[in-house]
Amino acid sequence: MTVTLTAEQEIIRKAVRDFATAVVAPGYPERARSDEFPWEIHRRIADLGALGLLAGPDHNPLDTEDYVAAGLIVEELAMADFNVANAVIPVLLMSSLLHNHASAELAGEWIPRLVSGEIYIAFGLTEPGVGSDAAHIRTTARAVDGGFLITGEKTSVTMLPNSTAIILAARTIRDGTDVGVSTFLVPLDSAGMATSSMPDTGWRPLGRGVLHLDDVWVPEENLIGPEGRAFSRVLNGFDFTRPLLALTGIGIAQRSLDDTAEYVRHREAFGAPLSRFEGVSFPLAEHLTKLEAARLVCYSALEKRSLGLPHTSEAAMAKWFGPLVASAAIKECLLLHGNYGYSTELPFEQRLRDAMSVEIADGTAQIQKIIIMREKYGKDFVPYAR
Repeated sequence: MTVTLTAEQEIIRKAVRDFATAVVAPGYPERARSDEFPWEIHRRIADLGALGLLAGPDHNPLDTEDYVAAGLIVEELAMADFNVANAVIPVLLMSSLLHNHASAELAGEWIPRLVSGEIYIAFGLTEPGVGSDAAHIRTTARAVDGGFLITGEKTSVTMLPNSTAIILAARTIRDGTDVGVSTFLVPLDSAGMATSSMPDTGWRPLGRGVLHLDDVWVPEENLIGPEGRAFSRVLNGFDFTRPLLALTGIGIAQRSLDDTAEYVRHREAFGAPLSRFEGVSFPLAEHLTKLEAARLVCYSALEKRSLGLPHTSEAAMAKWFGPLVASAAIKECLLLHGNYGYSTELPFEQRLRDAMSVEIADGTAQIQKIIIMREKYGKDFVPYAR
């Protein structure tokens, strides 16, 4: 993999960077402390065409699905506002699922509103007691005439408070027989639904919630992909979201290092700028190196995705390593600012609380390491299940 940007990708990166600097960066700390989602900024990002990259030729401003371009977009946005950047990733995933697996009628109804920033569609996989072991979900979809009745609970649903619908996975029961896990698009105003919020230390503008379903009616046409084949045909496309999530952490960490380098260049101690002290400059060099290494793993995975090559292990490597080094870099920047760095007057404490979220989202480091060993060395490295 070369991970050398094309001329078009360089143009995309510069355009998004200019936009993020002028429009997104101002007001980040205030937005990050609010539970209100920044719809206006989200829709201006949609106007750039960024939300339609994976939604099919009718909505994609590029000639092809370019996952590296998607990475450039979220990294540049994250340097300005971590939460705004992370709001882009589920849109890319949901629009991709609808484009590739939903009926033409269902996709035509929901994709245009989704990629224009008019609405949001959440994703429901995690359940209480069933996190990364998603194959054992307990939510059921009982087949009845003309559709399904869904009962169960989903937790840690990102953007649930701001969503119009949800794509969720449920164990499908037909004629009393479990036929496997299926995916469905369910409007959130359907009868039989109840929601509650989850207070978070970061990630607040996006919000998370818990969804309860009690015999929620879903018509047959809202089935996404083949019945009972969710993991083999629909949800096996998750790999690209992992490097994208890692890049949001890398982006906000890079901004923190840039800010800190500027600060230590002018802050003096013992008659010299802090930048002259190896105890200050060497840690910054180390974090820059680790971020660059993590960044290359991310873009290698995304480039392989664009080329149609296997990339599951690289995506998992990106997902555990990127957020880890990002959080460490931001913490170092906070400490180098001394007592002011620990205050809410500077953005480092907020950036650290935000960035830690991607150490958990889409599978923790432990889960990613299991995936890496399974992909590289086979089933002997899959945890034993009784």
